[in-house]
Amino acid sequence: MSLTFDELFQKETDFKVDANRFRVQPSEELINNVVKALEAKNHRVSVVADEKEALELLKKEIPDKAEVMAASSATLAEIGFKDYYFSNDCKWVNVHKNILSLEPSQQGPARSKALASQYFLSSVTAISQDGNIFVADASGTRVGGFTASQNMVIVAGVNKLVQNDEEAIKRTELFCLPCESVRARWAYKNQGSVIQNLLNVRFGATMGNKYHIILIRKLLGY
Repeated sequence: MSLTFDELFQKETDFKVDANRFRVQPSEELINNVVKALEAKNHRVSVVADEKEALELLKKEIPDKAEVMAASSATLAEIGFKDYYFSNDCKWVNVHKNILSLEPSQQGPARSKALASQYFLSSVTAISQDGNIFVADASGTRVGGFTASQNMVIVAGVNKLVQNDEEAIKRTELFCLPCESVRARWAYKNQGSVIQNLLNVRFGATMGNKYHIILIRKLLGY
């Protein structure tokens, strides 16, 4: 279950984060520097204008009948991926739907196996100007896909781009975590989220282009 950034304030009226610092439109210089740094590390990078273009690119890039698993993501929900993924029009094998069809006792092992799907989709908490990618989770069901999947597709608004690694960590802890905690309290009726796992992807695959980063010129997700 996903919430947009604006909906977080509706769920908890006392919710506060520094959006003026962590959710802003970056300069063209920063965007260009990030793209160059990512490509220098053997990542594929696509920069698109909006949500519709991002979704169409995913449909084009991921082959028919490919096994696709996706982490929970406000960004993916906002571009329309979730609606398409769970629709009858979806051309891929929906690994998540298959997991939900299993008995509860079988879902845990199936989720672990799903991390090694042909395609794993997620957003991230930050990407630094040096091309370092940061992603966090509370259970391993997101971070695990970054290392185990055959093809990793990252979809992120340009609000995730930051100047350096220090700012990436601060964005993760001071902005993403509080946002995700509001969503978790609403969705799961718990005390909020935690950062149990924090992954810093510093280099791409030595052979091939496992990582495809799709940057959207919009403020999306957390």
